[in-house]
Amino acid sequence: MINFLRYRLVCATFSVLFLGAGVAAYVYRGGFNYHIDFVGGTELQVSFEKPLSSSDLRNALNEDGWKDPVIQSIGSANKQFLIRVKQSDKSLEERFLKTADKKLRGNTVTLDDVSWVGAEVGNDIKWDAFIAILFALLGMLAYIALRSQYRFAIGAVSALVHDVLAVLVVLLLLNEQISLNVLAALLTTLGYSINDTIVIFSRIQENFTLLKTNTEEEIVNISINQTLRRTLLTSFTTFLAVLSLYLLGGEALKGFSLSMLVGIVAGTYSSIYIASPIMLAIGSAQQR
Repeated sequence: MINFLRYRLVCATFSVLFLGAGVAAYVYRGGFNYHIDFVGGTELQVSFEKPLSSSDLRNALNEDGWKDPVIQSIGSANKQFLIRVKQSDKSLEERFLKTADKKLRGNTVTLDDVSWVGAEVGNDIKWDAFIAILFALLGMLAYIALRSQYRFAIGAVSALVHDVLAVLVVLLLLNEQISLNVLAALLTTLGYSINDTIVIFSRIQENFTLLKTNTEEEIVNISINQTLRRTLLTSFTTFLAVLSLYLLGGEALKGFSLSMLVGIVAGTYSSIYIASPIMLAIGSAQQR
């Protein structure tokens, strides 16, 4: 039997340092890199006839007076790009075609898609996203507290908060954009992680009744080992499915799949090393 709880202090230290790195990255970068879904602006998806480097495209736009364009290459052929600017003027479509014709002669460009989001709408979406995650956490806290002891609820929700923060830290460190797809991945991660935690907690509660001669720490270790095969098989198969989305799903699914990959790993880790130790710590405090 593996003594998982033997390493809980080491894992707690790792989690604190990891989240601390996220705080440092947040300060260094001046906040999250939000998609235009949240801050407003225009996104152009364009295709060129001939390969073009991102730096050449950026130089052409800067020379023509574009303000701080964010350019992202799609695929490996260097022919397709996403261009994001903070302005939400619908005339940008025509302006881009004129810029490309003037600065990139001999390389025919096609506008594949254009998206506009107003700044006020973006702020509303950002607030709604925060409310959605908050309500999801509070709802799970209330449900688990009603179905079992409140210490299980606090342990489970603490693990969920850890998972959300872990995903956000990775996005910060990689400078990935926070979009509506990422929000969907965060909410999906909450559901995935709580399911894993509930399975372990249900077995712990059963063993509290069946193994009365053991200490609570021993019971938790036994319960984690009993559910370990199910946890690893579920996590591994889900990870493979999401990994295929990340590798083959293209730019549109990159933010979602990356967030899900991190969420699966964080959810499996937190079910063992965050939720259970916090539940045990609250129980020990009650007994004093």
